[in-house]
Amino acid sequence: MIEPGINYADLYAKEVLRKKSKYPNSILKAVKRYRKWQKRRDIWFDVNRANEMLDFVQSFVRHVKGPLAGNLLELELWEMFVFSNMYGWYHTNEKGKDVRVIRESYTQVPKKNGKTAIAAGALLYAMYGEGELGADCYAAASDYEQAQNAAEPIAQTIENSKELSEGTQIYKGVNGSVSGAVYTYKINGVVYKNKFKVLSKNTKGLEGKNPHFVLNDELHAQENMDMYDNLKSAQISREQPMMLNVSTAGKGSSSVGMRVYKYAKHVLENDDDDSLFVAIWEPNKKFDWEDRKVWEMVNPNIGISVSMEQLETEFKKAKRSAHSKAEFLSKHLNLFVNSADNYFEQEQVEHVLVDNLGDLSGEPCYLGLDLSKTTDLTCVSLNFPTFDENGRAILKVKQMYFIPNADIDFREKEDNVPYRDLSEKGFVTFCDGKMINQEQIFEYIIECMDLYDVQQLNYDPAMSQKLIEKCENLGLECISVNQYPTVLNAPIDDSERIIYEKRLFTDNPLFVYCTLNVVVVTNLNGMKAPSKRQSKKKIDGFVAFLVAHKETMMLLEDISEEAMDDLISDIYR
Repeated sequence: MIEPGINYADLYAKEVLRKKSKYPNSILKAVKRYRKWQKRRDIWFDVNRANEMLDFVQSFVRHVKGPLAGNLLELELWEMFVFSNMYGWYHTNEKGKDVRVIRESYTQVPKKNGKTAIAAGALLYAMYGEGELGADCYAAASDYEQAQNAAEPIAQTIENSKELSEGTQIYKGVNGSVSGAVYTYKINGVVYKNKFKVLSKNTKGLEGKNPHFVLNDELHAQENMDMYDNLKSAQISREQPMMLNVSTAGKGSSSVGMRVYKYAKHVLENDDDDSLFVAIWEPNKKFDWEDRKVWEMVNPNIGISVSMEQLETEFKKAKRSAHSKAEFLSKHLNLFVNSADNYFEQEQVEHVLVDNLGDLSGEPCYLGLDLSKTTDLTCVSLNFPTFDENGRAILKVKQMYFIPNADIDFREKEDNVPYRDLSEKGFVTFCDGKMINQEQIFEYIIECMDLYDVQQLNYDPAMSQKLIEKCENLGLECISVNQYPTVLNAPIDDSERIIYEKRLFTDNPLFVYCTLNVVVVTNLNGMKAPSKRQSKKKIDGFVAFLVAHKETMMLLEDISEEAMDDLISDIYR
């Protein structure tokens, strides 16, 4: 409950200054800026107006997901600090009217720290609580799906409130996606409409409009400044508009988020733009990313919506690859990082290559096929799920690569790979001419079936129909595996795990070469797939392995001590 007359921004400021070591320098600067403003005579802090906003949010905004779903939102003190600064500072404008000082807010917190609640609360207050007549409100994001992450909780809050839903029409599109809402009301016989609209990329139609409120959700994902700039300039004629930028740090240096972030940091340092409020939870310089105190420092909702257990899980993933480390730093430590081009680093995979995998004759194996026509490598991956001498599940990978021998000098220089030497060692098969000879691949698969206990063949359906038909005629079960994030995310995660745990081994140096070249793409749900388009060099061997690993990842279970004793007894009986 919001108590009248209590200055919640003050309470947070006192807490931060009392325990400075627990808070990042970026928040200390925000608090010192707030304290500095309290001494100014040209502006003042209106506790009642700040608390009016806080009270609205806690009276109407509900959790719509997770264990608290259905309950009204209870703002944390740091969230009250953000809102109080946004809505509490006033000055007298040139027309002699008292209006808000803050016209834009930049709030950057790590993932799962309540950004959705901040976004929904501010937009709904602009639409229903401020008393702004004919308010146009926008929720903008990099694409429509991302915009839905902000729009859906807003629509659900309206639907779950008798007071807000009365007189409100919510507009929905395909599969229930939210496109906007219109609140129609009458004052002194005059009808007004406050509108909420979802925007993504396309800013056409903004001409002539002057939005009262703009939410830029996950600004780091926006790559084009047009939407941000157009929306900002469209607000210029309003007396007290609000643009709320709420985001987590991202990757790369060219995003909209990075540009706005740099300006926000400048303002935090120099206090030379009264219209912008800044609150950034990020590590201090020379931080130790493995230090749990740093994790606590930058996650203001630690112990509430973020747990140390969750962060520990993500940290374990982060230690397995450069990509996962970049994900952890950006999403959970709120740090802008350079985009990690390659998923794996040399030191993480160098142990995978061994001189000898041992005798695998008659052993169960699963084939993975990645087929090409000309310049790419074609690879057949043989994944053998087995055990080491201690009963620990491991995966041995044998691979054969097929490549046209035309222009082989150019190919060796272009890829920096000694294909002829690898061919002499039995790791590469040349196809005469400029095309891959599928008959040679078929003959190799037959050889594998003679040597090993081949269980099934997993394949990428591209260009493989005729070859697969011939394999099926041999009685070999063939399973199509599309190279989509929804399909390959789990095999990628598991391959990362078994590489990290030193459970994966190969005798073919080309597999390591392909693995080190892998660049992954991530969809909006965080699911991953290798990208041949974005990978600068060949990754076909890793893709073939991954296609087979969709099956073998489910077979890697350690032998228990009892089962190991039984196995040894059988061997030496």
